[in-house]
Amino acid sequence: MRALRGDQRRAHPNLWPRLPRRGLAPRRQVGPGLARAARRPGPFHDGEKLSVTDGRGIRAALATQRAEDSSESREEEPVYKGQVNLHVFEDWCGGAVGQLRRNLHFPLFPHTRTTVKKLAVSPKWKNYGLRLFGFIHPARDGDVQFSVASDDNSEFWLSPNESPAGAQLVAFVGKTGSEWTAPGEFTKFSSQVSKPRRLMASRRYYFELLHKQDDRGSDHVEVGWRAFLPGLKFEVIGSAHISLYTDESALKMDHVDHVPQSPASHVGGRPRQEEPRADMLRPDPRDAFFLTPRVEPSELESVLEPCAYAPTYVVKDFPIARYQGLQFVYLSFVYPNDHTRLTHMETDNKCFYRESPLYLERFGFYKYMKMDREEGGEDREELLRSDWNDLRCNVSGNLQLPEAEAVDVVAQYMERLNMRHSGRYALLRIVNVEKRRDSARGSRFLLELELQDRGGRRLRLSEYVFLRLPGARAGDTEEDRESPEPAAASSARPDGRPELCRPLRLAWRQDVMVHFVVPVKNQARWVIQFLADMAALHARTGDSRFNVVLVDFESEDMDVERALHAARLPRYQYLRRAGNFERSAGLQAGVDAVEDASSIVFLCDLHIHFPPSILDGIRKHCVEGKLAFAPVVMRLSCGSSPGDPHGYWEVNGFGLFGIYKSDFDRIGGMNTEEFRDQWGGEDWELLDRVLQAGLEVERLRVRNFYHHFHSKRGMWGARSRKAARKEAP
Repeated sequence: MRALRGDQRRAHPNLWPRLPRRGLAPRRQVGPGLARAARRPGPFHDGEKLSVTDGRGIRAALATQRAEDSSESREEEPVYKGQVNLHVFEDWCGGAVGQLRRNLHFPLFPHTRTTVKKLAVSPKWKNYGLRLFGFIHPARDGDVQFSVASDDNSEFWLSPNESPAGAQLVAFVGKTGSEWTAPGEFTKFSSQVSKPRRLMASRRYYFELLHKQDDRGSDHVEVGWRAFLPGLKFEVIGSAHISLYTDESALKMDHVDHVPQSPASHVGGRPRQEEPRADMLRPDPRDAFFLTPRVEPSELESVLEPCAYAPTYVVKDFPIARYQGLQFVYLSFVYPNDHTRLTHMETDNKCFYRESPLYLERFGFYKYMKMDREEGGEDREELLRSDWNDLRCNVSGNLQLPEAEAVDVVAQYMERLNMRHSGRYALLRIVNVEKRRDSARGSRFLLELELQDRGGRRLRLSEYVFLRLPGARAGDTEEDRESPEPAAASSARPDGRPELCRPLRLAWRQDVMVHFVVPVKNQARWVIQFLADMAALHARTGDSRFNVVLVDFESEDMDVERALHAARLPRYQYLRRAGNFERSAGLQAGVDAVEDASSIVFLCDLHIHFPPSILDGIRKHCVEGKLAFAPVVMRLSCGSSPGDPHGYWEVNGFGLFGIYKSDFDRIGGMNTEEFRDQWGGEDWELLDRVLQAGLEVERLRVRNFYHHFHSKRGMWGARSRKAARKEAP
């Protein structure tokens, strides 16, 4: 039925003005690619107060306008009639207005700011939301009824005066996203028609119209009114009876203090807490364990005998083809269950990692070694390996480490710990264990344990240990042989079972500085969101040992440097580069600005939601000369948010990458010659060189680590082009 509504539209050919279509020339711009109206004087008057907002789009205070006066005439004040403000929020799925309110940028940061000349809009787009606001000017005193019609849902809010704070919902089409009307069909639902409202011609009334459209049907929204008299029909409210709320023509997209915030934009206040649909949203001790004081590493140095650490799967100096580094990245096992398996998404993708004891039979880069074998069939071990990086399975979580194995390793460590410290520590719980397997020499473990000392203090132990197989060759590297630390022990128990040892040169630093390097161009709303998230990270963790490096390619839609200065960050650096956006060059420039080679650089993106534990996670999985970190981010689907995450793990992407600056410099940095004003492939090429330099790349799905949905349309300017990214090997 919905597909037939285009015929109904033709019965009302003059109702709807057309917005600029995608790909067509819009009106004058408020920053690149964003349409705006012709300049007019603004309707602000002495004594009015604008809404006060914070950088995250959360209401700080509702706008409080001049108190209404029913006898006061507005004729001496300019009202700038004939149009109203229109904000467009593109690329957001769903048909319910509630879905629009869940948009990260609503209501402060729309894609487009423009105006329309009547309360009727039909953009002929899909997956968007609209917010129209301004003032209604009645022609005469009397009782008036309003009605709203739309495909899909819509809401019409009206204030009893000119204050946004007084706006009330008076008419709406649907709540679930499935309800719709034909164009001009003002009486299909009882909720569409308002009760009579007494209006006066001497006054103006603030209104707000919200509309949400999905990817089906003939999109439209219109508001009609009529005098409350028998037999009258609703007529669309035209230009003679409307005026702007504010003139936005001279404002950049990061200027938002003027944007009204009302009960319509914040209906019901903060979203009520609901039972999370995704298991990953449930509380987990890992999420805040970084706040627990850590046992001093010096107290742990003599707990285990030192041993060489040189895993056989490291491919240093091994020739690999372009983009084949993906096949040399292995997954770690995790205990206890961190619920990163997207069970709520398995109707879309039912894959999961196979579990088999035969996964122990092969390791490393066997599939690329030139060895003769019998013809026919695929390599049996290749099929059964469970820790290869499966590039097709994007809803499965981290591999699960059997409980018995985790408990056995922890028991061995606690026995040695209390032997060394005379029973000073008691184990309260196992918070996290991560295992990286090397079939030839043993397994590396990251142990994270909550302990209690004799004084009752709760402490955090977070250390790498190595469970070395009996008879395994040491495999010492030249670096280990030159190390001033004690010689490696044999690490074998009298009964011949593997025994724990302390891997040399594999201690992580809790206080190391982390530099987030982000190149940007004309992404005002995302820059503001990113800076707000970084400020919130600082406030929540109390961690000042991080730095934000923004490399700005002449953004025109905001003053990036001013926004950085205003953000509550512990430290930041601003770099300005001329010319078209180049991701590789921007990242390289940002890393070059970091002076301390023994600090971590995290190559980053603007559109990321970080969990509070991200700084700790980066530090734990980066070890200078040994480990780099490529966390797997969950890419949110259109219309999805961190509070209700739907999407998939980005198993192919390595663009989010943590590495010590000394290691980054040693491998030659970004490939700025080959990857210029294009995106795609630069992360895989960097990964190839990281692995060939002898570093391990830790690959884990990180809880509550999200990539916000966004369109790539027009992101970096017209000259930027997308590279034809090669298929994953």
